[in-house]
Amino acid sequence: MKIRRLIFLIILLTLSLFNLELLAQDEKTASFWGITPSITVEPFYEKGELDINIFPIVFQKTITSRVDLRVASIVNYGIRNENSKLSHVGGQVSFPIHFSKKEEKSMPSKGFYAAPGIGSTRNLIEKHSNFGLWIEPGYFLQISPKYSISFGAQFGATHFWYDDGETKWGNHFGIKIIIGRWF
Repeated sequence: MKIRRLIFLIILLTLSLFNLELLAQDEKTASFWGITPSITVEPFYEKGELDINIFPIVFQKTITSRVDLRVASIVNYGIRNENSKLSHVGGQVSFPIHFSKKEEKSMPSKGFYAAPGIGSTRNLIEKHSNFGLWIEPGYFLQISPKYSISFGAQFGATHFWYDDGETKWGNHFGIKIIIGRWF
């Protein structure tokens, strides 16, 4: 339990520091609001079982001319062979680092990026907590002056803490598609 609290506090502190930095900036920066539809299938699920993110909100904010902060919600509804219900609650934080430097921070991010990320969820059905680390190479495609779509693939690892005391590591792989608008 202490490790989970420590990880939660580190994530909370990191977000708080970035909020303070963003509030202190005089220069206008770009903000992105979007959705990231997702389906999760774990190796231990039975055939036909999956999770659907029913609240796939994404917020991304320019921090520097190359680096953004991205926060995404995870509220999964678990489709199970018996007793479908809310399955995961949590979120992800990543830092897309863009290969091309923007002329101004107020411009939308676009082009190739690599994003280190972390995520944490609580699985309400299987009774465990997850903590994931990954790198996400991807591409931010500007489809109009204000609208963009992002394509990425996450590669990393997830640590599982089960309520019965068991812990284990597993591979993390995810396809990320994000559609939204820059402000």
